[in-house]
Amino acid sequence: MTSFVNEDPAAQAAKLESMLVGHECKADTAFGFYTLGDCRYVIGDYAGAHAAWKQLADADVTSALTDQALFQDGRALDALGDALGAISAYNAFAARRPEEALVHFNLGELYGRLGQMQDAALAYKLAADLDTSDDLQVRRDALFNLGGDQTRQGSYEAAVATLTSLVALDAGDGFHVLRLAEALKGAGRHSEALAEARRAVTMLTAATNDDFDADWENERQLALREGSALV
Repeated sequence: MTSFVNEDPAAQAAKLESMLVGHECKADTAFGFYTLGDCRYVIGDYAGAHAAWKQLADADVTSALTDQALFQDGRALDALGDALGAISAYNAFAARRPEEALVHFNLGELYGRLGQMQDAALAYKLAADLDTSDDLQVRRDALFNLGGDQTRQGSYEAAVATLTSLVALDAGDGFHVLRLAEALKGAGRHSEALAEARRAVTMLTAATNDDFDADWENERQLALREGSALV
């Protein structure tokens, strides 16, 4: 397939569509279908991205591209608001690549949105266990979400255990320390909660972001108010 990777995504999609639409997905066109889905996703045509990636996944002509198409189709379906469809695509990917931590994290988020909290917890725990990357970002995010869910459900001691593990990874992250303080308060461990809340406020007061990010700053200010209320 001709590569259009340096072109505008909309123009690239138009060229690929003229070459591929109406044709079967075969070994020599599989990468083109993958790229078409990618271009459509970038320009916000999530339905079009889903159509391209689903055709590629259904054809199953190359294992690597089938795997990628299933994962990306989960993203497209999620963007379309089809949580159940996204779960189906991600689970199909996970059946083929069960060791991939990120797919289990994504499933955890989807299950949580649907209120299936037990499934969400299992997915987050699996994501955290499987992440062996250098920065352990998926593990961090999974523990943060799991701990937050446990706190909201009133499972405070479980939340304390989860968030203690998170803080052990990110001892200098005031946001994470604050969540631990909230869980400790819910568990009735008031002196520990106070100590962690004070530590969180100190960290959040000193926290900076290399590039100005209004959303991050708003989150920091909100967290400071929450931490100050706990103190």
